[in-house]
Amino acid sequence: MSITISKYVAVINDLLKPFGARLVSSDTDQYDFISAIKRIQSHKFHIDNVIDIGGSDGNWSRRLLPYFPHASFLIIEPLIERASALRSLAKRCPNVSYEACAAGETNGGQATLNVSDDLDGSTVNGSGGVPRQVPVKTIDTIISERNLTGSFLLKFDTHGYEISILNGATDTLKKTSIIIMEVYNFKITERTLRFHEMCAYMEDLGFRCYDIAGLMLRSYDKSLWQMDLCFCRADAPIFDYNKYR
Repeated sequence: MSITISKYVAVINDLLKPFGARLVSSDTDQYDFISAIKRIQSHKFHIDNVIDIGGSDGNWSRRLLPYFPHASFLIIEPLIERASALRSLAKRCPNVSYEACAAGETNGGQATLNVSDDLDGSTVNGSGGVPRQVPVKTIDTIISERNLTGSFLLKFDTHGYEISILNGATDTLKKTSIIIMEVYNFKITERTLRFHEMCAYMEDLGFRCYDIAGLMLRSYDKSLWQMDLCFCRADAPIFDYNKYR
């Protein structure tokens, strides 16, 4: 996997340079999910609550649990097909709960979820699949209703619907330490920001990209399709040092 990634490091560094981010490729650098989580620990970011937005069947949160055993985990997922798995996870793990809705920028009402055959590709206001109406809540409302306090890690697996969700999380963002966001190299929806555009957008919100994981090539032509970018607050100590060694 590292050999494949190395082909893209130089190109990605050129694209990320204006935003103060850089990939460093070596035999010991790993860009998988668990390595990125371990780097959160090594940087000593404090996390009290993990908000898993677009949490599917809870697998992402389940893998994260051993690394943040004292944090509360809230999974937000609108697909009723995932409810059974999420109930089971919450029953086994007392620090896990879930909210059956889509996150958005206005509280209440409904949104159109285009449900794909494999469920994993389902997208709010997307294209293809079978349309279904699902309830919508803002992240700020959910956090307030559950009286969650402390610092947050927000994870986005929301297929181009990120801006609407961020618009409904203005209060939560003030208390957020880390954002892990699946971003894209193509406009998969009309409102999708490509990854370099998202870096600029997040800087305007006070966050900078500091890490990367999960690079994926699309099957159509093996071009760069998506990745997970990790953002922390722009005033984090990690950015005080600008040298390589």
